[in-house]
Amino acid sequence: MKRSLLIGLTISLTCLTMAIATAEEDIPVFGQVTTNRKTAFKVAPNAQAPATRTIEPNTDLRWVRGDRKGKYLRVMVPKGPTGWVLAADVKTVVKPDLSSIALEAQAQPCVSPETINACTTKKPTGCAAPDSAHGLLNQLKRTMPPEGTPVTVTFETFSQLQSAAVELVDQGAEIEPSDRDKIKSIDTAEGKLGEGSLVRLVAFLSEGKPHANTGESVNCNLKSEANNDLHISVTERKNGSEFDGIVVEMIPQDRPDNWTSADLKTLRGKVLLIEGALLYDNMHVTNGDENNPLSGQPKRFSLWEIHPITSLKICKKAAVSQCDPERTSDWKEF
Repeated sequence: MKRSLLIGLTISLTCLTMAIATAEEDIPVFGQVTTNRKTAFKVAPNAQAPATRTIEPNTDLRWVRGDRKGKYLRVMVPKGPTGWVLAADVKTVVKPDLSSIALEAQAQPCVSPETINACTTKKPTGCAAPDSAHGLLNQLKRTMPPEGTPVTVTFETFSQLQSAAVELVDQGAEIEPSDRDKIKSIDTAEGKLGEGSLVRLVAFLSEGKPHANTGESVNCNLKSEANNDLHISVTERKNGSEFDGIVVEMIPQDRPDNWTSADLKTLRGKVLLIEGALLYDNMHVTNGDENNPLSGQPKRFSLWEIHPITSLKICKKAAVSQCDPERTSDWKEF
């Protein structure tokens, strides 16, 4: 092979890799496999890992991003969790097309002039069609919760919500507008909660760094931090792993000047009280296994977010146990 051709291939592959690394909003790319025999659906890609169920022959499974580890493929049962099956126990029907991620990452702004104000006023559903499933999700990402007293939730609440939502509407898939009502009222330990509910959560920044998203449909594919949501990973314990946390997001519309990724990094180690609306980010799949991370997906155990954040407060005391979410005097505004 000629040197020039080798260089060209290297550049192309590098560009594709960069595009995949920056595309965070896309629906996960699925292939399809079908079981050719009864097989175990495992929680990890090794023989010693426990199986959560047995998959019958001739069952269609989603092959998540073409992910393979050793003898195992990462798959998903529709309206179910991700897991692992032996590659020898399935036949490939459709290979995942990863090139679509690169194309999405290169999408150009869909509003003129190219400003967040124009996007907000002219494109209430971002770059998605107004009557589409994606358009409704974009609109919900900008929707402020109702006024009132927020419900104090815990990280266990997000686990309960995730289990219910997967069974009701799936994950990594579009949710038709007519089905979105199914996740507005879910039984939790704190009562009935769902998409749009006003909640508050005591949390810490995770070990991951707060950062701006890089051109999303909801924000008309505009670039720069000022025009994009701020992606913040939070956990139950100080500097906990992102895989053990959830994502909360600040939207660019009417965002305070000091709500920047640089300012947010100064909050590391502090006890935070985060308020805002619950949102189910169905365009992704969960990615909570630190030993077997899924590339291209945010690290988190639940797809439920606080999005948008409407208030961020800092505990005035040193320990999390000293600040009561119900006691206003324990907190100061960020």
